[in-house]
Amino acid sequence: MTPMLLSAFWTYTLITALTPGPNNILALSAATSHGFRQSTHVLAGMSLGFLIVMMMCAGISFSLAVMDPAIIHWLSWAGAAYILWLALKIATSPTSNDRLQSEPISFWASFGLQFVNVKIILYGITALSTFVLPYTQDAHWLIGVSILLALIGTFGNACWALAGHLFQRVFRRYGRQLNIILALLLVYCAVRIFY
Repeated sequence: MTPMLLSAFWTYTLITALTPGPNNILALSAATSHGFRQSTHVLAGMSLGFLIVMMMCAGISFSLAVMDPAIIHWLSWAGAAYILWLALKIATSPTSNDRLQSEPISFWASFGLQFVNVKIILYGITALSTFVLPYTQDAHWLIGVSILLALIGTFGNACWALAGHLFQRVFRRYGRQLNIILALLLVYCAVRIFY
């Protein structure tokens, strides 16, 4: 991976991990409502489910690449299109806070959420098919990057949980500006895929 592509990979994964999504909102809600310690089971369920989903994404992406190697080209375009769509959604998303959940959910509920969490499924397939498979189809790399993606996602969830109230105030006050900066960084990621 070239340094420019590596920078696009890190930018994409960190922005995706740190922007609002089902996991981050749930982590924020659980930690804000019930404290970080009482929310660790929610974070643990998310983390384990996230890892399993990333491994499944690696298998799906690899299978598609093996069936038709030319599909990698199309997956790169699809990945870029998804990143641009995500940038548009972030740039135009509302900045007001949703009402927080009043009761914590269980380990198994947060674990199960991962298998229907479209954001992380697209995150995994996009990252693997755009930044890894065009350069290698080695199983060790796919597994390693899948674990890295899960760790980055877990980092994002932990950041939201630990920063609970702080993030709420920041998004309330500077939400629009922050969303536009994040969206522009995602556009950069989409362009870097091809250049």
